[in-house]
Amino acid sequence: MVAVPTSVYPICEQLLQVGKEAAFGSAPSQTAFVSVPVVGFMPDNKVTWVEDGSMWGDFVKTHDLQEGPYWAESEIKESPLYGDTFGHFLFNLMGDLVTTGTGTTPTWTSSAPPTAGGTVISVSAGSTAVSGTFIQVDTATNSEVVTVTTGSTGTTISINPATPLRFTHGTTTTITTVVAPFTNTFSLLNPYGSTGVTTGQGPSHTFIHRTGIPGSGNNNAWQFLYGCMSEITINGKASGVLTWSGKVTTYKKAYPAFNPTPSFSAVRMIPAWKSTTSVASSQVNDITEWSCTLTRELDVIPTADGVQDPYLIGRGNLDATFKLMYSPALDESALNNMLNNTQPTLAWTISNGLAGASQVSFTLNANQAAYKQTPMAADKVFWGYDASGEFIANTTNAGNSGGRSPCSITLVNAVPGY
Repeated sequence: MVAVPTSVYPICEQLLQVGKEAAFGSAPSQTAFVSVPVVGFMPDNKVTWVEDGSMWGDFVKTHDLQEGPYWAESEIKESPLYGDTFGHFLFNLMGDLVTTGTGTTPTWTSSAPPTAGGTVISVSAGSTAVSGTFIQVDTATNSEVVTVTTGSTGTTISINPATPLRFTHGTTTTITTVVAPFTNTFSLLNPYGSTGVTTGQGPSHTFIHRTGIPGSGNNNAWQFLYGCMSEITINGKASGVLTWSGKVTTYKKAYPAFNPTPSFSAVRMIPAWKSTTSVASSQVNDITEWSCTLTRELDVIPTADGVQDPYLIGRGNLDATFKLMYSPALDESALNNMLNNTQPTLAWTISNGLAGASQVSFTLNANQAAYKQTPMAADKVFWGYDASGEFIANTTNAGNSGGRSPCSITLVNAVPGY
């Protein structure tokens, strides 16, 4: 009798962790990773095969086979959207982030321009910032939140070097001590902001996927460097929870330097019936399901540099589409929005209903929603519309980097930036 295997690895023990990279393709430290609840992470390592199909005087098609460039394309299956960890994926795909906090004391005014990448802020004489607290630098679309570290004085504020300033600010910039909840607004990264990034390339992330299957170092997981999101779909169905799914392109699998262990926040998923939909600034109550898909063009570019990993995983244009299921249809407004090319504002908002540091909410704002199709739906007892369309680039939804963005997404939670 064949021995029954004693080492098997159930799917249910998988774990996904994500950490922002300081440099493309460079794994962050273990403390930078957060655990993300997902239904499944489906990695697919890909190899570009190089074949010899020349004539050898026989009837064989392939006489040699060798490896060319390789990378991985992975899918995150539809999973509950948690309003704290979801920001890591939005930041990766969209690239522009503006963060504000709830103001408290003390406050300061900078005495020299705080610059992108800086870890020390010169301020007019005042209170000494306390290590471990959060400060908001500047306001409006120039606002960011950073963490105070040791070494601050009455005239300088030292910032945690792991999260340096992302923006360049003016000489007399307002600096405020802040606490949760924090408001994180994501838009498309354009070349006009104060980050110094003019290429439209947002941050990359390292993904760690624990399967339990022993690999190199026996850390029971795969590590995917240089992660760039190519797609995020957000879905709200009245009979379910707010969900999301995604696709990411990375280097092929490697092995992490540590054995990942679960560490989740206390944030809970939110039933989708709690969401509200507004069209042209008026609440619409006959929506049973809505969704938005953000798709980013990616170009995986290998070069003849002696390395099989891609030389560049480059981001291109962002496309944003939406779907709205009207059921029952109460009027012809959906159809008229298409026939008249009205392009009204469209907003979805959902919250856990709590306050202070416990508040978690999600808001998508699109200043111009172009309805492109509105077929009648007759699947149930009452008529409805299966509307779909595209968000149009506009300046209202742009962030720090200016230009235009098809939409902006705001997460309110206890996370002081991503």
